[in-house]
Amino acid sequence: MPTWEGIEDASTMLPRIWLTRLKDTDVWKPLRKIDCKALNESRGLEDVLIEGGRATAHPTEGTITWNFVSSRPPMKLIPATWFTQTPNPKSKNKEFILEPLPEVDSLQIELLYQNAVRASSSLGEGLDSILQEEVILESDPTFKVCVVRNGGLIAMRKKPKKSVLFGLGEVQITLQRGYGQYTIEGEDDENALGDLTHVMFVIHGIGEAMWCKEEVSTMSMRDEMDQLRMTVNKRKIINWREECKKCERQKQPFPPLPNRVEFIPIIWFDKVRSPTHSLMSSLTSVTLRTVPALRSIANDVIFDVLMYLTPEFCEAILQCVTSEINELYDKFQTVHPSFKARGGKFSIVGHSLGSVIAWDVLSIYKDIIEKNAPNGSADDPIRIDAPASPPRVPSLETLDKTENDHDHNALPGFKGADDGKHGTWGPTLPKKMTQTIPFEPDLTIFLGSPIGLFLTLRGAHSVFDEMRAVAEAERASLIPCDDEEADMVAWSPGGQSAPPPVFDLSPIICSPFSLPTKACYNVFHPSDPVAYRIEPLLLPEGVSNNDIPPPMFLSPDGKSLRLHVKARQVGDQIFKQFGSLSNLFESTAQNAAAAAAHADEEAARKMAHMETEKKDGSAQSSPLRPNFEGCIRDRQVAFRLGGRTSRVDFQIQPGVIDNEYLSAVTAHSGYFSNDDIIDFIIFETRSGAEDNTE
Repeated sequence: MPTWEGIEDASTMLPRIWLTRLKDTDVWKPLRKIDCKALNESRGLEDVLIEGGRATAHPTEGTITWNFVSSRPPMKLIPATWFTQTPNPKSKNKEFILEPLPEVDSLQIELLYQNAVRASSSLGEGLDSILQEEVILESDPTFKVCVVRNGGLIAMRKKPKKSVLFGLGEVQITLQRGYGQYTIEGEDDENALGDLTHVMFVIHGIGEAMWCKEEVSTMSMRDEMDQLRMTVNKRKIINWREECKKCERQKQPFPPLPNRVEFIPIIWFDKVRSPTHSLMSSLTSVTLRTVPALRSIANDVIFDVLMYLTPEFCEAILQCVTSEINELYDKFQTVHPSFKARGGKFSIVGHSLGSVIAWDVLSIYKDIIEKNAPNGSADDPIRIDAPASPPRVPSLETLDKTENDHDHNALPGFKGADDGKHGTWGPTLPKKMTQTIPFEPDLTIFLGSPIGLFLTLRGAHSVFDEMRAVAEAERASLIPCDDEEADMVAWSPGGQSAPPPVFDLSPIICSPFSLPTKACYNVFHPSDPVAYRIEPLLLPEGVSNNDIPPPMFLSPDGKSLRLHVKARQVGDQIFKQFGSLSNLFESTAQNAAAAAAHADEEAARKMAHMETEKKDGSAQSSPLRPNFEGCIRDRQVAFRLGGRTSRVDFQIQPGVIDNEYLSAVTAHSGYFSNDDIIDFIIFETRSGAEDNTE
């Protein structure tokens, strides 16, 4: 029996392979095997969800649309069974570029091939008659396909319909039946995972207009999310298989399959940077034509920050991000209708400027839900019995201040809106936003975030400090005096005296400020020049920089620090202890004089303040700034903003040999490929079934 050339799939029922590409110049690439099977089962007559629900194939229209990335252009879709083999000039392994033939031609070619197979079989009549047959391609009538025999090899060849000089020098292209074996990166790992239980909306930062350009090598947010998804899936499967091997050795049941996490990018730059917008045309007209590469960085990267500092464009960006999250939230539940019923969770991640946008989106959410919250109920007697609290500090600033002036001025020691000295933790907008996100995030993660810088510019530190003072005043109002305590003892149940209640009289150090999220993490590389801390702004303004607790090291379970990091921590503690001991000996002889000098300075400061009050004749002058020096030493700080974690600031663990200046070059752009962050995301988004196995 003769040998066939180019037959990758010799099965009787040849399955169709579905291929896709974006542009006509691109190479056709096959879809995932599971997606090809789903399309074949539908017989190409109805739409099919592919790519784990991230895209929809429209076989009747020959297109693929993306469900969660509206800015991604649709791709072309075509089924094929027969292909032409074209040598790939870029391949060193003599691989071919496969070009699919239209189905109308593939059916005729398949018929000719089956006739040739039967004719060359043991009971066949031979190939002589088959070699004379040919199929004219309907898609290109200038070419034909025929069966060619060359020694012991038989092949299907495509060649010009009209031969020149008896076929001398004519180009013949070998046809291939079936696509052959192939693998799609990440398909096996994603198919092996369990149910989808967590969705993370990721807001991009500055420069996305540049990173999306084809000539730029830096990955766009969309590509980074695709890569992050594959990395997370692969690591989940590797860890699960290791756990299975451990359980097998210990003769224990296997752990459940790890859950699947979806990463959905929130793209906002193209909405506010439309080429038809008058702002962009004006920017183009005023930009000098010299050093275009540097000016492109200014216009495509730095300009994003300047836009966000402008109230009108800040509002436009927030409106865009909020609308995008709402739209994708609804669309996701349409694609996965049982997601919430299975306990699915939604989270928000912000990178760079995207973290500031995420903060402001949550600030708007907080502002709206607090305005709609009741003042108290029968189930909340403390709020009912407590005296009227000072008005809530508003989170948002508007250029139209008629709505907020009363709230600002009602706060003791809080300047009015007219003098421009008040602070806010939210954005400054032309008008109040009424639309907000439709869920409370399970996780809120800020990566490489300049939030601390923005909050400083907004004057948020004094606002957070005011909230701390208000909380302390409210707590003090609930502590009974001596007579009230005696009454509480006398009227104890059963007529027996009960021990007096114990009240926490230690000062409140951390501001009670929080955002509507179950957990909040401000994660940064210690060498990232764009990243800033948040925790110092939640401490009293009088706290010394030396007393501010250092950021925590990021680790999945809060314990698995690397050995060299632990060694560095021990070294720092020893150095600090010896330093404090030497300082103690040095200061012993000076304690009396220092105490006296401090008392004199304090008395002089108070006298000066009293003289100022008398001169001004104002009883509302600013109070003396309290001294919080040493107030948090040896105390465990807990920030309410962190949610289920007591801390907010987390730094990535440094390497064994880590030069901070060299690391600064790639620190800000390497978060989504950082192993610590990937492990942290895997740990924080694990399902409840996985929790029960630990």
